[in-house]
Amino acid sequence: MQVREFPAEFFVELKGEEFLVGRLSVNKMHKNFWVEVDIVQKESKKIWAHVGDIHNVPDLDEATYQSVQLLSDYLKKFKS
Repeated sequence: MQVREFPAEFFVELKGEEFLVGRLSVNKMHKNFWVEVDIVQKESKKIWAHVGDIHNVPDLDEATYQSVQLLSDYLKKFKS
């Protein structure tokens, strides 16, 4: 993944959700990455739920993968 400017935002479509989307806010501190994971409203980008944070990951792809997994786990618990 080629990202040169931070913070960077990535949006993850949530299956079955018309008005909500997952947002990964990625930041870089020194050589490591941290990601804030939220569920936000599609139009306004207002936070609907704070899912969690991932800290001190040395690789951007790994930080993104862990963030998507955290979002997936949250949604599984929420829908159960």
